[in-house]
Amino acid sequence: MPLLLNKQIDDRSAYAVWNIQETFLELPYLSPEPFPAELAPVRQAEWIVGRILVKSLCEKFEIPYEGIAKQEKGKPYLIGNGAHISISHSFPIAAAMIHLDKPCGIDMERPRDKHEYVKMKYLHESEMQYKDDLKKLCTIWCAKEVIYKIFGRKFLSLKDEIKVTFESEEIIKGEILKKGHEDTHEIHYEWVKEYLLAFGI
Repeated sequence: MPLLLNKQIDDRSAYAVWNIQETFLELPYLSPEPFPAELAPVRQAEWIVGRILVKSLCEKFEIPYEGIAKQEKGKPYLIGNGAHISISHSFPIAAAMIHLDKPCGIDMERPRDKHEYVKMKYLHESEMQYKDDLKKLCTIWCAKEVIYKIFGRKFLSLKDEIKVTFESEEIIKGEILKKGHEDTHEIHYEWVKEYLLAFGI
């Protein structure tokens, strides 16, 4: 089982990361539940591994795993259990997080040209100092994705309604600026090989 990380954050939460090395023919035999056969091979691999990770996190907290469904806005949730989950994939890496009580978010990305191309669509005016730093752009993108997932995938502008501040080499303060939904979240981040991993509650 090619787990890169399997980390308990505290007594209520944990995350796990998988480096997909199995072939597309091997993965279906590992699936903990029936998978959508119509998915392209890469998406099918991500779908299967995401559920394997969530199932393993449920086992860590002795929660029965009955499968995953999605809310109307696309946020995944556990069938038959109130624990909160989040899934991220950037092939061949997949990650998942669980929190027993609170909405959570996890995201993994490696710095890519896309972060440079679309930066003006997600950089808040206070973050413009990082516009020429690809690693910082990737980190900001991941942190905002984490906040977006915590928020519940309801409409939230990454550019105008989320602002992030680097507090240290491991912590980002993320602020939701949307009127009536103002909130602050602590986002943890680290580099895992060439990937940026960010998570928060």
